[in-house]
Amino acid sequence: MTTAPSMLSPIAPGNTRSGAIADVLCTHCRQVVPRGLVKEGSELQFCCHGCDTAYHVIHSCGLDKYYALREAADQAATGPAKTTGRSYAEYDDETFRRLYVRGDRGGVCSTELVLEGVHCAACLWLVERLPRLMPGVLEARLNLRRSLVTVTWRDDQSPLSAIARCLDHIGYPPHPARDVRARQVQAAEDRRQLVRIGVAGACAGNVMLLAICLYAGLFQGIEPWIEQFFRWLSLGITAVCLAWPGRVFFRSAWAAIRTRTPHLDVPITLALVAGLAWSIYTTIRGSGEIYFGSLSVLVFVLLSGRFVQQRQQRHAADSVELLFAITPRAARLVDGDTTREVTGESLSAGDVVEVRAGESFPVDGHVVLGSSSVDQSLLTGESRPLRVDRGCGVLAGAVNLSAPLRVCVAATGEQTRVGRLMRMVEECSQRRAPIIRMADRLSGYFVVGMLALGVLTFAAWLFIDPPRAVDQGVALLVVTCPCALGLATPLTLTIALGRAARRGMLIKGGDAVQQLAKPGIMFLDKTGTLTLGRMSLVRWQGSERVKPFVGAIEARSSHPIALALARDLAPAIDAAPLAVRDVEQVTGAGIRATVDGSRVVIGSPAFVGAEASDAEKVSLARAAEEFAREGLTPVLVAVDGRVVAAAGVGDQVRADVPRS
Repeated sequence: MTTAPSMLSPIAPGNTRSGAIADVLCTHCRQVVPRGLVKEGSELQFCCHGCDTAYHVIHSCGLDKYYALREAADQAATGPAKTTGRSYAEYDDETFRRLYVRGDRGGVCSTELVLEGVHCAACLWLVERLPRLMPGVLEARLNLRRSLVTVTWRDDQSPLSAIARCLDHIGYPPHPARDVRARQVQAAEDRRQLVRIGVAGACAGNVMLLAICLYAGLFQGIEPWIEQFFRWLSLGITAVCLAWPGRVFFRSAWAAIRTRTPHLDVPITLALVAGLAWSIYTTIRGSGEIYFGSLSVLVFVLLSGRFVQQRQQRHAADSVELLFAITPRAARLVDGDTTREVTGESLSAGDVVEVRAGESFPVDGHVVLGSSSVDQSLLTGESRPLRVDRGCGVLAGAVNLSAPLRVCVAATGEQTRVGRLMRMVEECSQRRAPIIRMADRLSGYFVVGMLALGVLTFAAWLFIDPPRAVDQGVALLVVTCPCALGLATPLTLTIALGRAARRGMLIKGGDAVQQLAKPGIMFLDKTGTLTLGRMSLVRWQGSERVKPFVGAIEARSSHPIALALARDLAPAIDAAPLAVRDVEQVTGAGIRATVDGSRVVIGSPAFVGAEASDAEKVSLARAAEEFAREGLTPVLVAVDGRVVAAAGVGDQVRADVPRS
């Protein structure tokens, strides 16, 4: 008779799953163990011999920490998704619809939204299941690289605000994507370029296959009519390649000649025309060299290189645009004694908006009511918060840290500093580097030199072997086509920009990369370059025993210094769980609380000094002065009226930065 699993002797905690009759779970894979394999009285249960073997191998190799990590990951996965709780009412505003929504009210509409928190294929799968979660949503297509979702829905069934709340609820707070029409134009141009590259690649591949046949015929023999057929077939394919994808170079060269501003497309076109003309002549004649393979491959490689270069140049602008897109597009407009949510574009200079603690500023302006700390690291890179009071200026994208503020609007949208920064990056990414401009200037001399060398080569071969004179002259023009100047130079700069972007460095353009090749002195801003870019506990002097007190109290505050102390003292908190009561935060000064019966005061030297008076205060105050001279923010800690510790908080230097 089989014993029911629920009546078995001790099973390891977590090895059962609730149900009418509890199932026994495999210790290794967490699947249900068949009743016939359940071992009575054993804490280790396995659903198969494979799991049994895997479990013991993992333990024998000292890798049993894997199971603890798995449990932690499972608990994190079952936690609530990040949500902001916003109503997104401004998404139904007429101004918002005019700017970001395509389609008519009551019909089929579409819009593009930038999502926070998108990072993997699972996110892609979940976001694209939006039609199953929201009635009226017809399609949701997510661009994983850009975190950009295109939503199509019926406006008479679901308002856009409800769709935005749904995305927020599943953990992806949305933001409107700017310049939708410009991106549509870019996408159309990218498609055209990819079509040209595809056609050029197909032509080049087929012509090169025919060339292999012709080269093989030189050594092994080939029927004359087959050779001529392959020549004419190569001519037809190459004509398609030059007439369709290759016309980009012809059109550009003709424009350069008309405007008398020669650039690299002129010598490239000259080589293409000369090679094609001579190849057509030799094909009609039935003998001589042909260059159809070289011409078609040249078109394919140049088009591919220019496409890669253009996409890489756009990468820097896309990065800044993403930062700009996730700055608030909504604002709380103060209307008498009440506030209402509106789009940022509907605001005008002189309006007053309310920004609560933890929110980002949607506009540039100045504070008219309130006092708080502001994090401007998005714009300045400075991790230390800035204190603002009435009359102080604030910038869009900065984060209000501690208290509500009311701000008088000075600039919105693209007129803010963030908007101007984005435009500057876009302009710089489109600017040609000096070395490329120099190559364009040299192209005029290059054409003259190519023609002169071609004529000299032709004249020399008239005396050496007259029938081959034209062949050698044209071969020189094809070989000296400026691929290195036209492709390698811009592509090298593009690769440098791409590698820098992958390492978190935003370079405005190729001219900056070119300057790095010259000897000189470079000045670096320490914040986020030589340092970690965030506040942390750098120095500590005094009693180690109070670290758990400080960490437990500061965890109850949203001030950036408190967050830094709470984060860096988290191990001390875990080691000694404490009961914290009567927390009182004083804006701009510090915090008081009772911890395990002791009254603890943490804050600035002036704030703590007013609460305590003893001999140790003098030495610790001296330590605070030393911290301040090092550029750190001093924080004193007093317990029951005695100053017992001093902390220095600041932006810590990176471990990989060499010390002098």
